[in-house]
Amino acid sequence: MRDPEARPGQPERTVIEARLISEGAQTRLVWETRGLPVDLLPAYGAGIQIHVEHLADYISGREFRLDDTRWDELFAAYESLGVS
Repeated sequence: MRDPEARPGQPERTVIEARLISEGAQTRLVWETRGLPVDLLPAYGAGIQIHVEHLADYISGREFRLDDTRWDELFAAYESLGVS
């Protein structure tokens, strides 16, 4: 992906690789993003996880959980890992 209007500190280019791996009757999604600044990992991690959770909601026929508090929870959890 290229972002010609990247904000300060955001990358102009990132690479996202998503793989689906068959595991018996289930499928595992492996998501890898390269090119992100380390200090933005908690924000990107929270955002990506929310998208994956929405995909799981959709596949399962559940209603989407559209709630800013979820992003805040995830951001805090990723930030506590100390990767930023």
